[in-house]
Amino acid sequence: MSESRKLVVVFPGRGYTCATGLLADGILRWKELGYEVLPLDFSAIPFARIDTFAEAFDRVEAAALAQLAGVDLVHCDDLVFFSKSMGTVAAARCAADLGLHPRMLPLTPLPETLDLTRPGDQVLGMAVGTNDRYIDWHRVRNFCRERGIPCLVCEGVGHSLADRNAPAVTEAIRRQVLALCRPL
Repeated sequence: MSESRKLVVVFPGRGYTCATGLLADGILRWKELGYEVLPLDFSAIPFARIDTFAEAFDRVEAAALAQLAGVDLVHCDDLVFFSKSMGTVAAARCAADLGLHPRMLPLTPLPETLDLTRPGDQVLGMAVGTNDRYIDWHRVRNFCRERGIPCLVCEGVGHSLADRNAPAVTEAIRRQVLALCRPL
């Protein structure tokens, strides 16, 4: 009898790597839960020289698909796409491109993420700050409410989901996000 394969693919954001913040903590949590983790790397993308979000999305998607080439995603018993910011768009695009239906955990989704989330997608939850400059948190909350998706609205924080002046607030958010990392 073969062992089940549980894989989490981690899609970072612009200027937010898999080795920092909530993604790093999430990676540790997924590993504790017995998952293999594949962190993607977008550090070679020259974001400072990219003029539009559309171009950035295309570059991130291409980089993600290149890193996923040759990875057997189809035969996973549980496949999770864990993502942050621009990575949430790449995760949704890659799932569609590859014809996959992974469980998704998008942190700080962008408007395009909501547009790309397909009916029937298994979304573990979404997290957004009330001061996020890229998306109105009400839109995320309403989107989640309409689809029965758990929504973590983080009061008083922005896109980073952290408060540098209040470590206790940041720690509380971290604990709530890690609670969304759950096995099938």
